[in-house]
Amino acid sequence: MRSLSMALISTAICASLAACGGSSSDSGEPIEVPEVASLKDLTASYVGAAVPAEYQNWFSNGILSRPDLQNVVIQHFDQITAENIMKSSYLQPTQGNFSFEDADNLVNWALDNGVTVHAHALVWHSQMPDWMINFSGNWEDMMEAHITTVAQHYAGKVFSWDVVNEAFNDNNDNGYASYRDTDANSGGHGSPWYRNLGKDFIPKAFTMARAADASAELYYNDYNIEDDGAKLNSVLRLADELLADDVPINGIGFQMHVNYDWPSAETIGTSFAKVAAKGLKVKITELDIKMNPNGDRNNFTASMAQQQKERYQEIVAAYFANVPANQRGGISVWGVSDADSWIPNFTGHNDWPLLFDEQLKQKPAIEGFANALQ
Repeated sequence: MRSLSMALISTAICASLAACGGSSSDSGEPIEVPEVASLKDLTASYVGAAVPAEYQNWFSNGILSRPDLQNVVIQHFDQITAENIMKSSYLQPTQGNFSFEDADNLVNWALDNGVTVHAHALVWHSQMPDWMINFSGNWEDMMEAHITTVAQHYAGKVFSWDVVNEAFNDNNDNGYASYRDTDANSGGHGSPWYRNLGKDFIPKAFTMARAADASAELYYNDYNIEDDGAKLNSVLRLADELLADDVPINGIGFQMHVNYDWPSAETIGTSFAKVAAKGLKVKITELDIKMNPNGDRNNFTASMAQQQKERYQEIVAAYFANVPANQRGGISVWGVSDADSWIPNFTGHNDWPLLFDEQLKQKPAIEGFANALQ
């Protein structure tokens, strides 16, 4: 365990977010916020956060132009994930022409500040460049060229990779989710990788990634697998197949875009334990907690803040209770501040899913997270 001296909870309790330099709840209620000195110093496991990066002047909220966000990340996190910049549409916008500058800037900033990098993602059906979606040549060769060039470029600089992201549908076919195949069967989100290479694109991608980087940890990453349902069953079956064939996979990433009331902490813990039983590492890769999943909550209230605090605490506690120490890949939140969350744009209504408010002030959620760290 890392030293606790840097991460003790301050004994000074702010009467409200405003007293801490932030704001009160949207309804004007006071929210008590103990100040957490440093999350990363409370555990031997990685504590990470996804952060935005600049991209050819397209993105205005990149971390490198925001000293306040940099300070929070350095204080609390020892790992970052690039939200977008390492996806194929940004790294290889046209065939054979790789654009590494902005991703390099982010990775170098992390290394300069003692922060590790979980890289995301080598193979995904979304955020692919048009040329790749419409590719008419040898798909295996094309995939190998992309994976090899990118993974070799970052070998020795990134700690781990999401090698394959979201290969399964959200359906239930006799207890299993099907592979993303055609758009018709995948809700408009089919996988060109599966359509052109079949399910073998997955072991091939892992083998290619290991050949390009001998040391990075390699993960399969997906959402909605924490509810111990059909998709998790498919991921577990995939894991068995990969392990039986000696495919170089180190772990499974649970994205964990969950609601304040779903799934239960018990179910989440069971899902973690089932992956750990395979001998694989378990990593929470994209944790956030929707407080307004149905769009019927207009304000972030003190009671919601307490609810969110308890929810973060029970999820982190479930992780440590069900994943052995040597199989913990760490816990990462998908964003630092509510202002940078993807959820409001995706759902079309307000939400407050993260550990810090829009002014980068701590919310009670951070205390719940800290309470459960080991």
